Amino acid sequence: MTIYTRNRNEAGSWRYNRVKAGRGKRTDKLLPPFYIRPFISGKQAWIRLDAETFDAAKERASEINDTVTVNDTVIQENNRISIKAAVAIYLDQKKGKAPKTIKQYRLTLDEFREAIGSKIEFLDQITVNVLRAHKDYLVAQGYSGKTIDTRLNITSFVLKKNGIALRVPRDERPAVEEQPATPYTSVEIKTLFAAMSEEDLLRYKFFLGSGCRNREVTFAAWSDIDFDKKTYHVCGKKDVGFNPKSHESRTVPLPDSLVALLRACRQKHPDVRWIFVNEHGNPETGFLSRLKDLALGAGLNCGQCRTTITLGTYHRKRKVEVSCKDYPVCERYILHRFRKTCATRWSEAGVPVRTLQSWLGHKKLETTMKYLGVTDAAKLRSNINAAFGD
Repeated sequence: MTIYTRNRNEAGSWRYNRVKAGRGKRTDKLLPPFYIRPFISGKQAWIRLDAETFDAAKERASEINDTVTVNDTVIQENNRISIKAAVAIYLDQKKGKAPKTIKQYRLTLDEFREAIGSKIEFLDQITVNVLRAHKDYLVAQGYSGKTIDTRLNITSFVLKKNGIALRVPRDERPAVEEQPATPYTSVEIKTLFAAMSEEDLLRYKFFLGSGCRNREVTFAAWSDIDFDKKTYHVCGKKDVGFNPKSHESRTVPLPDSLVALLRACRQKHPDVRWIFVNEHGNPETGFLSRLKDLALGAGLNCGQCRTTITLGTYHRKRKVEVSCKDYPVCERYILHRFRKTCATRWSEAGVPVRTLQSWLGHKKLETTMKYLGVTDAAKLRSNINAAFGD
């Protein structure tokens, strides 16, 4: 199946370009996104591939080609649908999701097929005991209760799509500990920002001041900023495959200090589309790793986190257990805490919770409530004293 890339031509219009692969043709330096154009129900349709390299794109294209064949001509063995076909069709149906989400779905469902073994080939062979075997497999891998619960749910979604209402009973599923919202403290924010360059400062003040998710910052364009109203319009960008969560656009207010930083940056880069770009001129995606580097450099790591990372290159690669005392792996410093910090600060400033729900882009008010951290007692000292007449 032919694979395409998508680039702007000299006139500034977007065009699909066929990748010429084969002997003497280098494809290892091609950058995503990649596309294919299969026939579905007699019509050609552009499909964006969830792949970071050309080789991965070829593999994904082959999977989708098999899926289209199964889905379009309804080829089944004695009216039985194979698990492989069901998984491929489900992934194709979810192609509009974020690449990170699709990657998680694929990992989970590949793991499910591995856990249940090759003898369970068709959907009608799946029973509750088969699902229990999958759960036991996840437990044996040492996953946390939350991870196990998430992966069991993904498997259940695929089965439900195919009319199979089976789940591991609730009382047999692992307990999932609810983590309270933990916004950054004022000291953490002050120390982090003091260690940042001018470029870093704009990036992470944008996270803090807008309360936006990672990809909503990655694909923030200058055309989304209204400098007069001091707002950021979160909206989809079809040409790069970005859609806000739940496919709902929204407008978020920005603090004056952030708007001033944005205005100064815009004056330096008047002809650039994206607000935050990497060294190749593409939307920046390395916010998390850079944040962890900054936290380590600022001396903020807790020193207790331990994890396994890969060090070295090529044949010298090796897995090593490290501590956040010496490496940028502290679990305390994550992008989502900026979102929780922003929500908490808005709440403490008196913004109504329904307004918070809209600004954060939540479908349910209950979700918004989980984002609101507990106000630092030191900030409420006068309120505490007033409660007792002190």
